[in-house]
Amino acid sequence: MKADWSATVQTLLIGTARGGGDPTALLADCAALGVAAFGATLPPEAATDPLPPAPRETAAFPRPAAKAVLEAIMSLDDEVLLTEWCALAKAGGVVAEHRMLPSLLALGTARPGLRAAVVEVLGVRGRWLAGTRPGWSWASGQAPLIDEVPLEEVLDLPSAQRVRALRRKRKGDPAGVGEFIAREFEASRRSADRQVLVSALETGLNEQDERLLEAALDDRAAAVHDEALRLLRKLRRTRLAARAAHRLRHGLRLTADGLDVRPGELWTGPPDAKELRDLMRDGSEKGVAGRIRAAAASVPPSYWTSTLKADDAKAAGILRRGPWAAALLRGAADQLAAAQDPRPWAVAAAETLTGMEQLEMLGALPSAVAEQAVVAVSKNWHYDLLDHACSQLPAPWSPETTRALMHRYAALPDPRWRTGRPPNVLLARGDADLLGAGWEALTRRWPENSLELEVLRLRIRLRESFAPPTQEVS
Repeated sequence: MKADWSATVQTLLIGTARGGGDPTALLADCAALGVAAFGATLPPEAATDPLPPAPRETAAFPRPAAKAVLEAIMSLDDEVLLTEWCALAKAGGVVAEHRMLPSLLALGTARPGLRAAVVEVLGVRGRWLAGTRPGWSWASGQAPLIDEVPLEEVLDLPSAQRVRALRRKRKGDPAGVGEFIAREFEASRRSADRQVLVSALETGLNEQDERLLEAALDDRAAAVHDEALRLLRKLRRTRLAARAAHRLRHGLRLTADGLDVRPGELWTGPPDAKELRDLMRDGSEKGVAGRIRAAAASVPPSYWTSTLKADDAKAAGILRRGPWAAALLRGAADQLAAAQDPRPWAVAAAETLTGMEQLEMLGALPSAVAEQAVVAVSKNWHYDLLDHACSQLPAPWSPETTRALMHRYAALPDPRWRTGRPPNVLLARGDADLLGAGWEALTRRWPENSLELEVLRLRIRLRESFAPPTQEVS
């Protein structure tokens, strides 16, 4: 066939007037041989059964106003607003209508962070539709592929998947997976495997894990030891906390200038083997200051309120004084989540932390505690640091937090590149009702507001679309 095509091309170049031949036959040869040489092959016929009919949706659909808001949110491509819509839809017992399901599934596939919200509004038909494509299997209601791996084979997965797979399995069966981790930890020879096993305990971490974590403190691998120590410091009433409290009681004394090291006690000499066991091996807890910080990071704030016979505010104030205030408060920052009132501790710790350390401190807190801490700490922050911290707070914020942060933003000069424009994070995450009530003040403070206030208007429409219908009184 190639020879015939080559001869035909030569004849075309010469032409039938000079080379002879029939022009009609030549054109027919070109059509047939050209397609044969360069045309695509026809796909093989596949005998497949059609999809079964989609099941009937059992859940209710949202009101037309809520449907319109979802369409507007999808056109804006706003993840925060979509998450809020899904939360309100779940609370109202409704699901997305059928024509929105492919777009929601595609969005959840592209952005895994949205899957937990999207899957709540897919309904019966959405889960059926998710089963028609392998890429949508995360929403099908069946176990994801990673969960199909038997527990005994999880450590054979690629390194990036092992911790995630173990944590997901532990979420479903904390006790059973905890026993598996304990057995594997004793038998594992590779430090990387032991580190994976210890890290998986963070999901569902409880007092029953203390025994394994204590044993991991004797591991020769620094990464395994440090991961176990990090998790132990999240637990309450542990042997680690008792040892740290003993060191603080015997290593520090209260003076007129605050807490100081006791002369002739443990922190005036090198650490012994028992104390080294309770220190991070990454180099962050060396020297007297590092050792004091380690002890402070291992006890809850209630230790200080009990020892100093003071409330959180007074105890934090005492730790702010003295030559070791920075070390003590850096340690206390790791325990903010356990404080009865985290605000004074957050303010005190912020005085000794860098901007990035402050953000890391806030990022490790539960959302309700983080809101209080951001409000308390941000009094002297510049615009960018405040904006970055606020973007880490889950939406929507409480009215009290929204009011406080709105005043914080209003008191700060706008960056040159945002002059006259309101902060996106405030309007996208703050309490919509409070922001709507303060519409006039917002537009007066930030006159360049067309796009940002459109987001706020959409959020107000979102709240109204899911609000219970008002009954008219006759």
